[in-house]
Amino acid sequence: QSTADTKLSSQDTADSKLSSQDASQASSDSDLSREPTDSSIETDAENSQQFVVRNYKVQECMSNRDDWYSKSKNYWKDVPSTVDGMLGGYGSLTHSDLCSSAMFLAKLYTGLNTELALDCGAGIGRVTKGLLLNIFDRVEMIDTCQEHLDSAQEFLGEKMFARVPAQHCCGLEDFHPAPDTYDLVWVQWSSSIFQTTIS
Repeated sequence: QSTADTKLSSQDTADSKLSSQDASQASSDSDLSREPTDSSIETDAENSQQFVVRNYKVQECMSNRDDWYSKSKNYWKDVPSTVDGMLGGYGSLTHSDLCSSAMFLAKLYTGLNTELALDCGAGIGRVTKGLLLNIFDRVEMIDTCQEHLDSAQEFLGEKMFARVPAQHCCGLEDFHPAPDTYDLVWVQWSSSIFQTTIS
């Protein structure tokens, strides 16, 4: 009899647990089925748009558009026109970087136009030479540093440089090409220095 009572007691406990789980699930389902309130939508929208820079010096610099981009231009003027310079001292990574990018483009560009690409933040043409001109017929280069663009001809070589129809010395923030000019716009490291609105 004692054994039977113990089994029944265990069964009651299990039923109680299942009942609690069912109640919890029902509560969760009820929360999911509720229509979002206006206040919750507004809060989500505010959170998704908010971007906070915690370093006050960076925040102060980014709040001034001209100051922010001029600091970037001044930085690159002092960088040597070499692969090592373009990668901030990590020139040894260029091979693995270009191979990974080639694998990405091979999947993306199957059957698509490969006539003209734009290399943004091209520098001396590291990506233009090692990647884009191996896929596209022609590649235009854009960079804020004229010294780096001037070094591209020697770095690319005469044959490859002949397939660079234009070089643009300006920041991407001031570059406004005509629609549908390029089959690909390649932005790699340069995207990290775009000025962002701060809330």
